[in-house]
Amino acid sequence: MRQYLKLARIGNVAIAFISVECAGILCGVDVVRSWQILVTAIAASLVTAGGNAINDYFDVDIDRINRPGRPLASGSLSKRSVRVFYSLVTLGGLAASAAVNELTFIIAVGAAILVLLYSAKLKRTVFFGNFVVALVTGLAFIFGGAAVRNFSDVYPAAIFAFLTNLIREIIKDAEDVKGDSETGIRTIATRYGTKTAEWLSLALTGLLLYIVWEAYRLSVLPVQFLAVCGLTILPISVYVSYLLVTRQDFSEASFGYKLIMIFGLVALVVGKV
Repeated sequence: MRQYLKLARIGNVAIAFISVECAGILCGVDVVRSWQILVTAIAASLVTAGGNAINDYFDVDIDRINRPGRPLASGSLSKRSVRVFYSLVTLGGLAASAAVNELTFIIAVGAAILVLLYSAKLKRTVFFGNFVVALVTGLAFIFGGAAVRNFSDVYPAAIFAFLTNLIREIIKDAEDVKGDSETGIRTIATRYGTKTAEWLSLALTGLLLYIVWEAYRLSVLPVQFLAVCGLTILPISVYVSYLLVTRQDFSEASFGYKLIMIFGLVALVVGKV
């Protein structure tokens, strides 16, 4: 069981669940009593677990270099067991989404297809793989909005999640440049160098902070949102930028952007309540 939880990347699964629950809060729903939000969150978690499993399946040769401790790369799980796990949890996620409404089912099918395409093909292309992962992350909030048929209250969170994860994916590619280069994976880091990936990440970080300010200035989001961002996201962004410029510490920077994503959700929820 432990290896399957590791295969699913339980931390990412939890983030998917929480993202949908946050979408419900942003829509003004009582998420404790809403079965639609709960079932949609479970569906998102299962599709995420399946996506992580199939990514390991296609990336086994890369992981033997970059992440030899992964269940498939280390030999703890077989390829057949990973395929079975992927099929079961993905189908479970699609079934759960279908139980909510047709919109959630369509989004779940689209996300599952995108993740499969990413793992099998798009990961090996410059930028498009990063874009797809970020898009699927942002879709978690649209998914939650679809459960209660309210998209207007979730699009700021979807945009924030998309941009934050786009930056993180570029940084992760820079972190994995050795294994990607040896296995022929084409990323921004392998094709143009880690320095280019670094400066692109910094530019997108500046764009992210600008969007946060504009969201407040245009009254899209309230002052509580800006206050939480100023106390959390701003200093983390400055520190991550320092890590990239002075040490090219892509591992710590990647973790920093995970924190930015989490505190961004906190800021959005605080702004709502």
